[in-house]
Amino acid sequence: MSHVPFPDGAATAGAGLYRLVVEAEPDPNSLLRLLEPFVIHDVLPHRIDCASTAEACAVELEFTATADLATRLHMRLSTLVCVRDAALAPAAAPIAGALGAAA
Repeated sequence: MSHVPFPDGAATAGAGLYRLVVEAEPDPNSLLRLLEPFVIHDVLPHRIDCASTAEACAVELEFTATADLATRLHMRLSTLVCVRDAALAPAAAPIAGALGAAA
């Protein structure tokens, strides 16, 4: 199966590079649960950075999407039981707050 982020080509004009930083429970299933919404919306992240300790799992994902889709992914991840906190920003912008410092 090949991945084509915007098959019609028209949606790429409104697409941008986003970064989503998530703090989740340090559970083996957390990473799988965090990636599932990306699969559902046919978004392949460009970069995934994951660091875990006994207390938490911090995951940073960079991906290309429209602003609406990036917001939808942020909202979906924010509602997952394993997610403690999530922050979304354009990839070039720093993420403020505790998540930005941890990531």
